[in-house]
Amino acid sequence: MDFNYHVDSALTTLLENHKFFKEMAAVVSDFNDGGDIQKLLDQNVEFAEDLIRMKSKHQLLNKALKHAKNSSNTVEKFEEVWKERSAAVEQKRIDVKNSAEFKNFMKALESAAPQEGAEINGQANGPAHDEDLIMEATGAEVFSLYDPWSKALIKNPVRNKTCGHVYDRDSVMLIIKDNIGIRCPVLGCANRSYIQPVNLVKDHDLQQKLQQRMSDAIEDESSKENEEQADH
Repeated sequence: MDFNYHVDSALTTLLENHKFFKEMAAVVSDFNDGGDIQKLLDQNVEFAEDLIRMKSKHQLLNKALKHAKNSSNTVEKFEEVWKERSAAVEQKRIDVKNSAEFKNFMKALESAAPQEGAEINGQANGPAHDEDLIMEATGAEVFSLYDPWSKALIKNPVRNKTCGHVYDRDSVMLIIKDNIGIRCPVLGCANRSYIQPVNLVKDHDLQQKLQQRMSDAIEDESSKENEEQADH
């Protein structure tokens, strides 16, 4: 297994741990735990930052290695170029907190954390409401109306053929444009393949459902306004 796979697996474990610690925090909220749980939550974020920094550095070193191989015709030249390139990577400051992957991780943390007033048993531990979901005709899958990255309403849905999850096209294309190691952000997704544009297909059926849902919402809003005007 490659290095990126191990890092992504570790990040997934941190997400699961974060959810567990948040649930524990809700349970022990009635007494003072000395801030131990909050320390664990803060450590999760610090560990994630370190892992993503390591992953970014690993990717940069891979690029430097490929450049050294492609630009060298002797062992001596390779060693010279590799020494120069790898030293530049070591000195490079990686701004993890402003990276797309770290921001995605933080959004996933928010999604994984129990919401205020939510049940701890997992029956209501997400931000989505019933009206924010679309049930597939087969009843086999439920999709949120909101993009997993931007958290905005999906306008142009594309489906990842490798796992079946849906994103907004503008959002996913912006994310993967300069990042070759991005995997599906949907919590619990078992797909370990990187997202590739060739695997993103427009979902016409879901597009129609979204448009219908938006039309219904507009009609409902219009009806409410008419009722309010009639009451006055």
